[in-house]
Amino acid sequence: MDYEKIIVDMLNRICILEEKVKTLEEKKESNMKIGTVDIKNYILALKQDAIIRGDKFIELISNDIHNALELKSRMPMVCNAMKQAMNENDIIVHQTASGYSSTLTIRYFLERE
Repeated sequence: MDYEKIIVDMLNRICILEEKVKTLEEKKESNMKIGTVDIKNYILALKQDAIIRGDKFIELISNDIHNALELKSRMPMVCNAMKQAMNENDIIVHQTASGYSSTLTIRYFLERE
């Protein structure tokens, strides 16, 4: 295995994640509204971070994302972003009848490149 290449790749991914987090923080600080795309990018960054850690899957709960991004009354937007971030093999672990609750839980299976 080419460990140097793997380490460089991981460092590049970390830089990308840091840039995405910085962008979200800047939007939050400047009172710009966070949209579904921004939330989806946050979820994708969490998934990428889990891949780097070597996890096989990550389970996310809508309320945790809502709180982490300090959103107010944006649960439907968070749930939509979570569903948009799903791949074919991902599963919804918990969902209410409305599909837009704070308890929506999705297990994202992580693919390695």
